[in-house]
Amino acid sequence: MKTIARAVGATLLLAATLGCNTRAAERPDDPLAGATLEKIVLVARHGIRSPTRAPAELKAQTGRDWPAWPVPPGQLTAHGRAALAAMTDALGQRYRQFGLLPATGCPAPEAVAIWADAADDRTRQSGAIMADHLAPRCGLQSRALPAGHADPIFNAVGTGAAKRDETRATKALEQGVARDRDHRPPPVQAALTRLQALVAPDGCTRPAGPCLTEPLTLSNPHGTPHLTGGPLLAATIAENMMLAYAQGMAPEQVAWGTPNAAALLATVLPAHGYAAALTRRQPAFAVPRGAVLSRAIIDLMADLPVTLPDHSAIGPNTRVILFAGHDTTLDTLAAIFGLNWAFTDQPDFTAPDTTLAFERWRLKDGSRVVRAVILHQGLEQLRAARRPDLAGSGAATLPIDTCAGATLCPAGTLRPTTIF
Repeated sequence: MKTIARAVGATLLLAATLGCNTRAAERPDDPLAGATLEKIVLVARHGIRSPTRAPAELKAQTGRDWPAWPVPPGQLTAHGRAALAAMTDALGQRYRQFGLLPATGCPAPEAVAIWADAADDRTRQSGAIMADHLAPRCGLQSRALPAGHADPIFNAVGTGAAKRDETRATKALEQGVARDRDHRPPPVQAALTRLQALVAPDGCTRPAGPCLTEPLTLSNPHGTPHLTGGPLLAATIAENMMLAYAQGMAPEQVAWGTPNAAALLATVLPAHGYAAALTRRQPAFAVPRGAVLSRAIIDLMADLPVTLPDHSAIGPNTRVILFAGHDTTLDTLAAIFGLNWAFTDQPDFTAPDTTLAFERWRLKDGSRVVRAVILHQGLEQLRAARRPDLAGSGAATLPIDTCAGATLCPAGTLRPTTIF
């Protein structure tokens, strides 16, 4: 086993244990030797998209020109479709090797269920791409609510299926503001300083800004707590630069001609991870938002039926379940189950196509365990729309903090966090 740890601050210490994902029986010392993979739940971020704001809006925020994209804001690109297809091809290969999908022919009609978030075109389209490539030419279908409808699977709070305690949420953000003021992590400060020099060297000394290194502030419009400040804008800038690089844009379009854009991204993307750690990875936000999805994962691992928002059901004979969502979905589940990861070849730990797998294995003695695995494409693989190695460096087995840090959690003991 190989362990990778990357510190991005006091609230963002991410560790990933890279496990061998070849058939466990090939290694006698492997705890899964002789085990059988019975079921998986996959939760994937959609493919590469354009920034959610138009170039003119980004220029108004930053004072810099931003590249034009071939699609409207927030939409999946043709390159993003190709990269996601390559990722899903690799997912299909992985689970054929594990015997969960048939080596030849097609899975039984009830064996696979794919559900996408209806809120955005990019998630619905990503679900369709994954249906086409998980088992090619088998006619798998991705389903969703009608376009634009809020889905409790992906946001239980936004649909009224769960309620957030605003007092707890406010306290979590207050603590984050205090930590940022007193102990901003050095990698985050380095990211903000580099972005400040790149985007607006004098932004902290002129009224128009932007000042990306300024302290965070907490506002409470309409009773809903919300963080504001330069570090949040820096997180958006860093992610948009990553998306441009992953899209295959030229260096002058990625970071205004800065040499070695990949190295620059490694420096600035801790700002994006930091923003997630301060907000959507906080249990006060994640637990209610992910209440429906986390319950569904626990029930599916126990072979209990799960009713989807369209009132259809996933039964015990469904062996492969895939949810096509967002980076927020991955962050939410990471917080709920106490999962932490980082990559050596991808500075964004919730980059497009990144997929979190919950695998249920039956051991030789008949007992069952759940394993969490993070599956991803490296930055250069995304840029080239290339298939990752999900039997090697593209897969990492994760300790599950809510299961006492076990990498093999006894089935029936998988639980969401109770820490607020």
